[in-house]
Amino acid sequence: MPFASHRRSAQRPVTVAILILCHLNLTACSIFGGSSQPLTVNSEPPGANVLINGTLAGTTPLQHQVPRRGDLTVEVQKAGYKTQSRMTGRKLSSVGIVDVIGGAMFLLPLLGLIAPGAWEQDPATIGITLEPDNPQPAPAQ
Repeated sequence: MPFASHRRSAQRPVTVAILILCHLNLTACSIFGGSSQPLTVNSEPPGANVLINGTLAGTTPLQHQVPRRGDLTVEVQKAGYKTQSRMTGRKLSSVGIVDVIGGAMFLLPLLGLIAPGAWEQDPATIGITLEPDNPQPAPAQ
């Protein structure tokens, strides 16, 4: 019988280590996520200037790294066309959702939600059709 008792006590540290590993995998994953993400901006016609929060980021089609936190104002400008603007918001990322589930399962503070990796810009892709500045009048009949 002493052998069985020794075997149970040897399994306890392994069980504790597995539980700790599961806990670490299910909570605060966002802390290790990046603080930026790609934002894609397309326009019709292409070749339009893209300003993000008032700063020129490039021309369409564009993929640009933006911060995950905070709202963004995206303006698309091209000579001969009306300027169009869009706002992005933020939403919980898939990693942030894992943090919520892990925090709820282990009843611990959701520390990962304060990290930028828990959030993402929404939408991550913006498509804009530019309207001519001076539309051509319809032909008279």
